[in-house]
Amino acid sequence: MDSLYLAIGGGGDVIMAAVLAGDAAVGHIPWERFVVDPEPGPIPLSAFREAVQLGDGLILATPRTYVERGGRRFKTQGVCVAEALGKSVYVVDPYRRPSEVAKTLSSFGRVVGVDVGGDVLGIGCEESLGSPLSDAYGLTVLARLRELGVEAELQVIAPGADGELSREYLMARAAEVARKGGFLGTVGLSKPQIDALAALVERCVTEASAIVVKAARGEYGVVELRGGLRRVKVDLFAAVGLRLDPAAVLEVNKAARIIYERDVPIDKAAEVLLAEGIPTEYHLEELLARGLTPREAAEALKKLKRCGGAP
Repeated sequence: MDSLYLAIGGGGDVIMAAVLAGDAAVGHIPWERFVVDPEPGPIPLSAFREAVQLGDGLILATPRTYVERGGRRFKTQGVCVAEALGKSVYVVDPYRRPSEVAKTLSSFGRVVGVDVGGDVLGIGCEESLGSPLSDAYGLTVLARLRELGVEAELQVIAPGADGELSREYLMARAAEVARKGGFLGTVGLSKPQIDALAALVERCVTEASAIVVKAARGEYGVVELRGGLRRVKVDLFAAVGLRLDPAAVLEVNKAARIIYERDVPIDKAAEVLLAEGIPTEYHLEELLARGLTPREAAEALKKLKRCGGAP
């Protein structure tokens, strides 16, 4: 049975997905951090060059692939992984309905969604949460895959490692998922996997996966991310993850439920969520593109949140 490890959170999550996948296929949602791609929103597949077109909103990025967007040329973290490992990486088109993406990916017998940090366990509008959209969209795709009969699961690695939601809060959210029968087990990284992760962290752009490497090498305490905007606890539990049923997680993630019910592409989902009082990283990037500092943009988004949720 062919398996796909799909990084649902954008950015550097594909690095962790590649380590967990081993010889299995790797894929990602092509949304880079603003420091890599200052154009708001995920990268459309039309911006990829030297990629293998597979049709139905799916391409294969090879070590030769690059992106041209906004007058700039750069490589996604998926391409960085492809270069480092010498393997092609699937790139899905989030500007399509989740049900359409799920149908495209249903040729895989098993799809594992990978989220580093655990934002996917949030409600979507917690005060400290800045990037709920990609995770919520990816979770919806996983839920749709389950409906198509595909063996799909969610793996949340290093809860709290991205500094947006605290580990304590995420464990409370995970307990709620478990009460719904959604706990499938745990996953842990071996020393060879940590070594492979360390090599990718040195080459590609990621902060959350770098926390895992720090922890596995004995660092302990609190570190700052994003220029001091976030603080993260570092200990060996960063090398552990949860295996969860996407359908159960969908029940507790308000943002994902809205996307699931509307079945809209990611840009439309951003508009729908904003109308529901859930601003997202799409809006954050739009503010950054207008010249606001990261701190100013984050404060502006907090004023738009209306649905509550613990920090």
